[in-house]
Amino acid sequence: MSAIYDELERIIHRLPPASLKLLLKYAKELENEELTPDEIADIEAGKAEIARGEWVDWDDLKRELNL
Repeated sequence: MSAIYDELERIIHRLPPASLKLLLKYAKELENEELTPDEIADIEAGKAEIARGEWVDWDDLKRELNL
């Protein structure tokens, strides 16, 4: 997890003050956000699909759909 913290710290140090204020506001919202049981179930189902190899590469899908 420290790699994530390190990357976040590098990004934060490059942000202008106005963006830092927005980031702080968003982080506070995330901190207070609680997932519903349905949302947790959806996340777990998605993780299980990925573990079974049931996923599609985003770039491949865009090419297939001509996006």
